[in-house]
Amino acid sequence: MIPFRGSSRYFRPLFRAAVILLLLHQGVRFIFWRYNHQLFTDLSFREAFLVFCRGLQQDLVTIILLNSPVLLLCVAAGYAKTEGAFKQRRLLDGSRWLFIGINAAGLAINLLDTGYFRFSRHRSNQALRYVFSDSLGSFKSLFWSYWLLLVIFMAVVIVLVRTAGFTILAKRRPPPLLPGIKVLYQFLTLVVLLATLGVFPRNLVLPGTPLLSVAPDHLPLAQNSAFTFLYSLLRKQEELKPVSYFPEKEGRTIASTFHTIGKEGDSLQKKNVVICILESFARGYLLPGDPDKAITPFFDSLIRKSIFFPRSIANGFESNQGIVSILGGLPPFLDEPFYYSAYANTPLKSIGNILKAEGYHTNFFMGAGKDHFGFGKFTKMAGIDHYYSRVDFNDDRYYDGNWGIFDEPFLQFGAGVLSKERSPFLAVFFTISSHPPYTIPLQYRERFNFPGKTAPQRSISYVDHSFQEFFAACRTAPWFKNTIFVFCADHWLDPYEGKTPYSPVNAFAIPIFIYDPSRDSGETRETLASQVDLTPTILGLLHYRGSYTGFGSDLLDPSIEDHYALNRIGDVYQVITGDLVLGYDRPKDKTRYLYRYNGTRLLGGDLSGDSTYRLVREKLERWVKANIQCYTEALIRRSLE
Repeated sequence: MIPFRGSSRYFRPLFRAAVILLLLHQGVRFIFWRYNHQLFTDLSFREAFLVFCRGLQQDLVTIILLNSPVLLLCVAAGYAKTEGAFKQRRLLDGSRWLFIGINAAGLAINLLDTGYFRFSRHRSNQALRYVFSDSLGSFKSLFWSYWLLLVIFMAVVIVLVRTAGFTILAKRRPPPLLPGIKVLYQFLTLVVLLATLGVFPRNLVLPGTPLLSVAPDHLPLAQNSAFTFLYSLLRKQEELKPVSYFPEKEGRTIASTFHTIGKEGDSLQKKNVVICILESFARGYLLPGDPDKAITPFFDSLIRKSIFFPRSIANGFESNQGIVSILGGLPPFLDEPFYYSAYANTPLKSIGNILKAEGYHTNFFMGAGKDHFGFGKFTKMAGIDHYYSRVDFNDDRYYDGNWGIFDEPFLQFGAGVLSKERSPFLAVFFTISSHPPYTIPLQYRERFNFPGKTAPQRSISYVDHSFQEFFAACRTAPWFKNTIFVFCADHWLDPYEGKTPYSPVNAFAIPIFIYDPSRDSGETRETLASQVDLTPTILGLLHYRGSYTGFGSDLLDPSIEDHYALNRIGDVYQVITGDLVLGYDRPKDKTRYLYRYNGTRLLGGDLSGDSTYRLVREKLERWVKANIQCYTEALIRRSLE
C-alpha cells in the first residue's frame, strides 16, 4: 500500500468534483421534469424513484465519457517531471478549461432539451446539429421565450468554474504522481476508452438501458441528452445494416417501394399542383367541432369544398422530416435528416422529379433563408428547379425578426411569381409564421388577439388570413381553376402548450385536405392518411400512368384496403391504423405496446399481452418489420426501385 501513499491528494478532489457533476445532472433532470410535467402526469413516487436511480446511472456514464479527455490530460501532467513544471502547469490549465467547457456543453444540451422536448418528444440525437445551426438566427426570440433556462445555465457554469478551482486541476505545483497512482490512472483511462469503444457490449450502458425498470413513456425522463447525442454520433446509425425479417420476395409483398399507378386508357391531366406545407399545424387547429380549434374562417370554408381527411398522421416530428415525407415519400427512419445522411445520393422518384419529366415547371417558396434547414439541398434532390426565399423577396421591412418574411407578404410574392409562370407547374409553399415564437405583424396583433386563445392559435389565425389573401390574388389568374391545392402540416405541434396528456397518436395528428376549384363540393374521407400518401394520391388525381417509387399509397384508390401510418419515437417504430397503434422496439425485437384509440385519445390499457389480440398484433408487427426491411434495402442499394 506504500505506493498509494498520498493518493487522497489526487482522488478526493476529483471524487468531490464527480459528486458535484452528478448533482448538477440530476438537478437539470429535475428541471426537465418540472418544465415538462404535463407529459409525465402519471408518474408515481415509486416510478419517480426508479427514474432518478436509472438517471443516476445515465449521468455517471455521461460524466465518464465527457471527462475522459480531461483524465488523459491529467495522466499526461502526472508524467511531467519536476523540472518540467511549466509544461505540467500548461497541461493542467488545459485540463481545467477543458473540464469547464466540456461539462458545460453536456449540461447545455440537457437544458436545450428541457425546452425542445415538448416539440421533438425525444432526447437529442445527431439531428440537433442541424436544428441548432438553423435556429441561431432567432436567438433573440428564443432568449425571451427561454430566458430562465439561460439563467440556470449561467449558474451551472459558475458552479463548474468553482468546482474546477478546488480540484487537482487548479494546483500551482502539484506533487508528481507516485507509481501506484500512475498505474491507477492508466488502468482507469484504459477502462474508460475500452468502454467507449464498446469492447464490453454485454455490460455497456445504453440510452435504452433504463427500460429495464422504467416504463417506456418515462424513458426520456431517465435519459441524459448529452449521452443520447454522443451515442447517436458514435454508433453512426446512418450506416445501415441489412435486415432480413422475411425472404426478400415475401417482404416486398407486404411492403414495397415500387408502385404501378394508373390503368389502361389513362392519360395525364396536366393540372397545376400547389402543395402548401403548413408549419407546426396540429389537427385540432382546423378540426371542425374541436373545442380548442383556432379561429380560421377561410380554412373552414376551404375544407367544406375539399377532400378532407380528418384522421391524418405525420410521419415525423420535425420540419426536416416532414418535407422528406411529403415531397420524397420516405418515412424518417434515420437519426439525421435524409439529405445529410450517407444515403443522400439515393435517386428519388419524387413528385417533383416525376412531374418535371412530364414537362412541369417546379418551384419552391419559403420566406426563410436560401438553404434554411437544408431545404435548398433537398428540393434539388426532389426535382425542384427554382427556390424562392427571403433573398429573392428582397425587402426586410417584412422580416419577422426570427425566421424570415411574414406569410402574408411572402405568399403575395409567390402569387406574383406564379402569375408569370407557364402551365403546367408544381409550386410548393412552406409557411413559417406559425413557428414559435408565433410572431404576428404589428398591424395585425390586435386583430388576432382573440380572448381565450393561445399564442400558437392566434398565429394560426394569421396564417389563415394570409392564405385568404393569397387565394384572392390567385383566383382571377387563368391557371387557378386548372389547379389542385394540397394542404398538409409538416409536423404536429401541441396547440394546448402541454396542457393535454401526451399519447403516441396525438403527437402526430395533423390536418390534410385537397382542394380542387373545378369540383362542385367537398367530401370527408375517414381513410387514415399520412404524409407519404400524398405523392401517389396527387398522381392518381392527375390520372398519371406509370411507376412511383416510395412509401405510401393512393388515398382515393378504392382497391387499397389497408391504409396505415408509420413513424418513429427513438428506438420505437410505430404503426397507426384506423383504431390501433402499435409500438415495436427494434433493438429488443418485440412489441412494446398496443393500444386502441379514438380520435387522438387512447382507450383502455396496453393490449400487447392480450391473447385475443395476438393475430392483430402479429399483423401489425409484420407491417412494421417489412417496412423497416424495405427501407433499409432501398437505401443500402441506393435504389428505390
